[in-house]
Amino acid sequence: MEPYIFGSRLGQDIIDLEQTAAHLQLALNFTAHVAYRGGIILFVSRARQFSHLIENTARSCGEYAHTRYFKGGLLTNAPLLLGPQARLPDLIVLLHTLNNVFEPHVAVRDAAKMNIPTVGIVDTNCNPCLITYPVPGNDDSPPAVQLFCRLFQTAVTRAKEKRRQLEALYRLQGAPGPCPAGRAAPGAQAGLGLGVAA
Repeated sequence: MEPYIFGSRLGQDIIDLEQTAAHLQLALNFTAHVAYRGGIILFVSRARQFSHLIENTARSCGEYAHTRYFKGGLLTNAPLLLGPQARLPDLIVLLHTLNNVFEPHVAVRDAAKMNIPTVGIVDTNCNPCLITYPVPGNDDSPPAVQLFCRLFQTAVTRAKEKRRQLEALYRLQGAPGPCPAGRAAPGAQAGLGLGVAA
């Protein structure tokens, strides 16, 4: 996390907010692209105090959430655990990259093994190496988590609405539209049968 730290004051590390804004814009842009192409987005967190907020965020934008214990191998052994037709998510959004005992979340490691892109809010006590789109930020305070949830919800909702508008336009013109809704980006693996769905 050293490149993302602006300095230290009274023993507390201070995150460089300019880098946070730049990384957050990249992460929201990627999230919107996945949602626009009909990919499955899984919101993951292990913090109990935010589980209701994260589940409601996922439900309101028509995606999935997993806020309970994340069993190791759930992504890597999905065909055995969930059946051969299980579809893995196209993107995992981790609002907390550490579990309850301050160890790296199992989903980070499993997603990296399965080449599933991840967006993660990384605090100063986290390792951003395995996160595809790390966003340096505070993952402990309720206002920060609410802000991140609102931003991700807005990005996903706007991307899906833009997709619906373009599909309606193509239908009116009688021309074939972009790849059919519900299809993920080419080469993407998506859709875990767990969590909260709309």
